[in-house]
Amino acid sequence: MRAYRTHLVAAVKRAAEGDRGETLRAAVRQLFAEHSLQADQVVVALPSPTLATHVITLPFADPRRIEQTLPFEIEAQLPFDLASVVFDYQLASQQEKKSELLVGVVRKEELSGLLQLLSEVNVDPRIVTHPGIAYQNVLAQLEPAADAPNPVAIVDIGHERISVAIGPPGGPVEFARTFSGGGRDLTRALAAEFQVPLPDAEAWKLDHGALASAVQGGDAERAAGAFVRGLQGVLRELRQTFKAHAGRSRRQVGRVYLCGGTAALRGIEEQLASDLSVPTERLRLPLELATKAPEVDHPKLAQSYALALRGHASGAKAPRFNFRRGEFAFKGDFDYARGRIGRLAAFAGALLLLLIVSGIVRNSVLARREQQVDDRLCETTQRVLGACERNYDRALNMMHGTGSPAADVPRLSAVTLTAELTQRIPREVSVTLDQLEVSLDRISLRGLADSNKQVDTLTSALRNFRCFKEVAQRR
Repeated sequence: MRAYRTHLVAAVKRAAEGDRGETLRAAVRQLFAEHSLQADQVVVALPSPTLATHVITLPFADPRRIEQTLPFEIEAQLPFDLASVVFDYQLASQQEKKSELLVGVVRKEELSGLLQLLSEVNVDPRIVTHPGIAYQNVLAQLEPAADAPNPVAIVDIGHERISVAIGPPGGPVEFARTFSGGGRDLTRALAAEFQVPLPDAEAWKLDHGALASAVQGGDAERAAGAFVRGLQGVLRELRQTFKAHAGRSRRQVGRVYLCGGTAALRGIEEQLASDLSVPTERLRLPLELATKAPEVDHPKLAQSYALALRGHASGAKAPRFNFRRGEFAFKGDFDYARGRIGRLAAFAGALLLLLIVSGIVRNSVLARREQQVDDRLCETTQRVLGACERNYDRALNMMHGTGSPAADVPRLSAVTLTAELTQRIPREVSVTLDQLEVSLDRISLRGLADSNKQVDTLTSALRNFRCFKEVAQRR
């Protein structure tokens, strides 16, 4: 009934350092090896921070015109050829004669590499979506706050990527963006401050890291200073993102909801609220999830939960953003079949043309053969009856008629009659024939039998033949 329930929550920590592809492959393999995960469909967010997001305004609302015009608008904003990228869009807002679109663009080799990597671990995602736009379903569950009637921002601070989704609570995503930065920057700042290896700095950050009023102790204060320096790039990008949204919508972000692994850092919401001058709090997911995962883990589960809701969503208002389009379309989708309708139509047209040509040729051959048969029938009737007749049934009746030459031809020959006579002599009759005479109107037999009874038996047997009208004995 369009409801949902969380069955399982599973997480595997991805290695902080190393090749991005190898760490992702190892994490997915470990996830499926340690947990009994089964799904009808898989939904993933593009993991790369190189995803480009554009907001494009078009002076019309017709979906067909949007599809036709959008490629030219995107190509004008790209520094490379449009044929080398995959893009998709989603409506941010729409009026009678105006549409604002959120457009995501990624290079084909990057998407192809991700799909190839996932296929190596037997994962074929139906949906590859924008990590920021994926929060639309979470945004729709938020209740408007009395002190923040303006749009809110969901800020996902991951290890090396930050995703931002801005929109009104309960409404669609109006603005989305991804950029590099996050927990890795804090770890590197901490490692530089204390001159320790990155793994040690990461472990200390997770166990003792704090900001703002949560800081306690001299080392924690030094670490907090390093964290603040590491956050400067994040703060700069967030300010620019909020300003870009306000410039388009004429509304300021009223509240920030933090999620992602770095959101677990103590005091980070207080620090960001001070630096951004916007009320900030950790994102709380629905209570139904609390039975499967403690509330303290909800911020780092927010992206996965949003993707699960994305796969569950249906209907006209459901998010449509999906990079699996065209040559990358999921093989079970209608889009995949639609991309091949042209080829299927060409095949069907060629087959139909062959059938038409075959029918024409067959009818032509049959017509020619029929004409040959009619000519032969005419020739035969002309020779026998003296008149040409092309109708087979009439010709047959005329050939069998009493006035035709064929009427004088006997139907049974002497040989045929002799064969019928010999076959009708019963096996139990011992008779020796010494004379057989066949004329035009009768057959005469002479022979010796053992008794009169055998002669009577032979006579009765011959009477059963329709051509023998009368069978008489002479003694």
